Amino acid sequence: MKKMKRTIAALLACVMLVMTALAGCSGTGAEDGNGGSDGNVKEVKIGVILYNYTDIQGKEIKNYCDNYLAKNFPVTFEYQTASSGDNEAHLAAVDSLISTGCDAIMSGYDTVIGEAMEKCDAAGVYYGLLFGEAKNESDRDGNYNEYGNWGTREQSDLYYSDYFMGGLYQFGANHGYELGKRYGKAVAEAGVKKAGAISFPVYAFADGVVIAQGFSEELEAAGVESCPDTKSGSLPAEAGFATVGDDTKAYIANYPDMDGIFGMSSGMDMVLPAVNETGRLWSQTNSGAGNIKMATLGYNDSSRKYLEDGTLIIGGTNNYVQSVAYMFTLLFEAANGNNMKTAEGSGFEYNGTIDYPTFSNTEELDDMETYMLTTVNNDFEKCSVTADELKSVMKCYGGSGTWKELSDLVSRSIAEIKEIR
Repeated sequence: MKKMKRTIAALLACVMLVMTALAGCSGTGAEDGNGGSDGNVKEVKIGVILYNYTDIQGKEIKNYCDNYLAKNFPVTFEYQTASSGDNEAHLAAVDSLISTGCDAIMSGYDTVIGEAMEKCDAAGVYYGLLFGEAKNESDRDGNYNEYGNWGTREQSDLYYSDYFMGGLYQFGANHGYELGKRYGKAVAEAGVKKAGAISFPVYAFADGVVIAQGFSEELEAAGVESCPDTKSGSLPAEAGFATVGDDTKAYIANYPDMDGIFGMSSGMDMVLPAVNETGRLWSQTNSGAGNIKMATLGYNDSSRKYLEDGTLIIGGTNNYVQSVAYMFTLLFEAANGNNMKTAEGSGFEYNGTIDYPTFSNTEELDDMETYMLTTVNNDFEKCSVTADELKSVMKCYGGSGTWKELSDLVSRSIAEIKEIR
């Protein structure tokens, strides 16, 4: 009997040891790349501000955040909308996200950063830009600069706040000059004789001027005539946020022989429909003189049809996954005690760089949809940045925790991603 008791006691001791070991492996953190979890990783709440979540940009961002990042990390996302150019709505969105307990905010806007940072710095909330460049305006005269970014000198000093995580070069560190040349070359090679370009206002899309410069230089080198804006005398023509359609129609009405246009102001969603409404959109059955083929900054679910029909010469769009992956990692790491901005040896710079994929044939479009657009391929393991790749960088998951490694990860081309996958 005593021997049986000793045996039972030994068995119970073994069970306790196993349970203790299992408990040591458990935690409230997210799963790691091997299916385990890290109990040292804290739950983080991140706010997102965009103008809508129904176009390709909004749908991609929400899908990657909710259906992938939130399932692989201890993070929840809360969303706010603010119309383009409505600064008060944007600041109200910042207030709302802070009030609901967000640890960090990533915004699709690069305006009124000074006011937003006053709120975030005071609340201890991290803030970063999804699709805009972070510029230091502290040496200006204390008034709004030409892009309306920072505001007063006191506000612009918050550029150096530990809570401001910077932004992104969404068209490359050269602000899109080489991208513009890529578009200009494609338009010239398509046989266009007289080309125009239309973009959002300079204060909101400064890179548009640089992109148009590369575009114009390539047209000139190829002997393609340009259709300058009547006010500025150069490309691009300017369109208001709410008047892109009417402004496009007015612009092309000045040039009855224009046969190509670079839609830089949401080209597929806003410029192409406006050209179509004038009856001048080129197609196989509408191919007369003065009918217009398209080049676009922008992509939607009709891009393939227009590309295959020959109406669309070249299209492209931001790599939304790379943008979100970059800013999410900065914010998530900072909330977990590893601020890449202040960490010694991190190599932090205020702007990361993401890729801007373009397509001028169906093979390039196939690759873009497969390795970038998660709402199209429905396979997150093929997308531009996977959860395991992010964890390999994050210090809270045992990675290097350096900005340099993160920057390299999110700047890969579609061709590079395809080779890895």
